[in-house]
Amino acid sequence: MRLMRNCHRSVSHRWTVPSLLMLGVFALILSACGQSSDETTEPPQNAASRPSTPTEARGFDVPSQLIFGKSVDLAFEISGEVGELDVGVGDMVSAGDVLATVDSETIRDLRYAESQSLYQIDKLQDDLDRVLGLESSDPLVRAQAEGSLAKAELRLQMAQDNLEDYLLQYDVDLGTARKTVADAKFALDQAQDAVSDFADMHGESFAAAVARRSEARARLNNAQDVVTDFLPLHNEAVAALESRIARVENDLDQAQDALRDFDVNHAQRLASARVRLADVEADLEKAEDAFEEFHVMVIEGQFLNLDDGRNFDVVKFEALQAAVDSARRDVEFWQTELTDLEAGPKEAERTGAQATVTRLELELERLNRQLREELAGPDQTELDRLESNVLVAKETLDRAERDLAELEQGIDQLKLASLEAGAESARLALEAAESRLARLEEGIDQAVLADMNQQIVTAREAREELAAGPDAAAVALAQAHLDDAKSDYDEIAEDLEHSYLRAPFSGMVRLVTIKEGDVITVDARVIQLVDPTNISIRGLVEANNVERIEVGTPGSVTVAALPDVELEAQVREISPHAKTERGVISFPVEFAVVVPSGVTIPANPGLVTTTVRP
Repeated sequence: MRLMRNCHRSVSHRWTVPSLLMLGVFALILSACGQSSDETTEPPQNAASRPSTPTEARGFDVPSQLIFGKSVDLAFEISGEVGELDVGVGDMVSAGDVLATVDSETIRDLRYAESQSLYQIDKLQDDLDRVLGLESSDPLVRAQAEGSLAKAELRLQMAQDNLEDYLLQYDVDLGTARKTVADAKFALDQAQDAVSDFADMHGESFAAAVARRSEARARLNNAQDVVTDFLPLHNEAVAALESRIARVENDLDQAQDALRDFDVNHAQRLASARVRLADVEADLEKAEDAFEEFHVMVIEGQFLNLDDGRNFDVVKFEALQAAVDSARRDVEFWQTELTDLEAGPKEAERTGAQATVTRLELELERLNRQLREELAGPDQTELDRLESNVLVAKETLDRAERDLAELEQGIDQLKLASLEAGAESARLALEAAESRLARLEEGIDQAVLADMNQQIVTAREAREELAAGPDAAAVALAQAHLDDAKSDYDEIAEDLEHSYLRAPFSGMVRLVTIKEGDVITVDARVIQLVDPTNISIRGLVEANNVERIEVGTPGSVTVAALPDVELEAQVREISPHAKTERGVISFPVEFAVVVPSGVTIPANPGLVTTTVRP
């Protein structure tokens, strides 16, 4: 009855639409209302059972939805934060590709836990093997157990031998005790002599302290002198650079003039080259003399530093060396230049002149840059080191003066008390040695004899326990601990695998709900993966058209995202159960679609339209 009321309401509504098509639908609705009371209608099995009208011969569009036949929602099985997201919507991936990972800290912690778990498993396996001993499957452990048994037998034998040796050694021990008493008496005499000689040693220590203070003062003065001389040496280096820059600027002016006058007067260039060669040879001779003079001063020790014995003016040394090297290069250059000029003018000389100008410009730029660095101030690191040497020297002097002040106060009562305590200790050692000698002279110590017999009994029991094999309860406990550790490792390895989200099959990423840094929960969908080659179309065919189609009826599909592509379709299944929406009766229909080679269905295809051609 409910279906009938729904049908009557639908009919009443349709009468309000002035359309011949709606009249046809009205007839179908009345037919559907009289077929069944369970809201289902069986569609006609063959649309060819009645003649077709001209309107029915034409195709019709079906509201459709594209369905990916193979789709999976991927989720992390552990909680945390998203570390890396390697894909975006529309990306194609292969089976096994990593799509996303949890944060690196979680992965690092899991890997550390995994290594610790493996280490624990190895340790517990070793413990189990040790418990099994002679019954272990590990040849090395069995060998070790056999070795332990052999050692136990050896300890038993040694305990027995010790007892025999003790009985035989009594006379030797007695003689040793007598010698120990004599040595103790001698040590007591020496300790008492040390107490007596302490006052004499105080005077010698005082003289040594005075000498150490003098040496410390000399080191401090030398360190302060090095710091004082540091800045003048820096200024000398600046002056040397300025002089070198002036010479290079002059050379550059001459080279530029020579380049400008190249075609005017070759003879003038030749004469200038000879003059310049003489100048640079003179510069080289002066630089070598200055370097040799400085080298002689170094050899004679004029730059030795009392603090470390090896520091000298490194800046000036390097500056003199650089001046010699530069002068040699200038001499070599002008010798070559003069040789070329004497051979007569050449077309290639213009290129050489230009190269000379370029070289001198670069040299001038380098020297100016070095001068700027020097003008910025002395090497602060070296200055800090020299000042640190001064501080160390001051601390050494302070310590020497403190030691001297302590010695000036008189004999060290603490040291004297220590020596007297040593004498008392030697006296007590003598008393102990005499006491032990007295005991030995009384005869063999029965307590020691009983203890050695007990050692034999203990060693024999240990050997018998090892020979009897492993304890069943200990084996079971060790095996249980090992099984627990393996179970823990499996859980950690599983969590580590779950920290990587992998593609279960090759396909396309259709949906991504996360970004790097997002907090994730267990089983929350983060990525949807589909197979773009496996699709179908689901649509709703109105009741007035469903009689016109059957399984196999052809059609075509267009999607908004692929406006220039038309996909072939075919009716795969017609549902026998009707659906009523807004008074319209329709039947769900599924279409099979063939995706041509080279065509990829996008993740979001947009509006889908299916045209059925009965």
